[in-house]
Amino acid sequence: MNGKYCETLASLYLRLHGYIIQDRNFHSRFGEIDIVAKKFKTLAFIEVKARGKKSLAAPAYAVDEYKQRKIIKTAQYYLLKNNLTDSDICFDVIEITKNGINYKINHIKNAFGD
Repeated sequence: MNGKYCETLASLYLRLHGYIIQDRNFHSRFGEIDIVAKKFKTLAFIEVKARGKKSLAAPAYAVDEYKQRKIIKTAQYYLLKNNLTDSDICFDVIEITKNGINYKINHIKNAFGD
């Protein structure tokens, strides 16, 4: 599946659920964050993972401890760079699976972190 397309689907899903997209594909020397979105006072750092129907494991399993550490360091940099160090934050994963022409979105809130 096309990663950019799935990130666009995830962004649309988030908007429909009351999030405001702050940034997409934020890069630093530590790594990348697919989507940074805000809902109420919480800033969510969101990793989007997609798999086809033949995959044996859920997409979220690809966000292992190594990937989580990279996302957390990148989020810390994002907060410092944008002077948002007092923000409430969370780390979410959005899983997108495709079965034929249908897509299923699973939003896992507070998937990792503290």
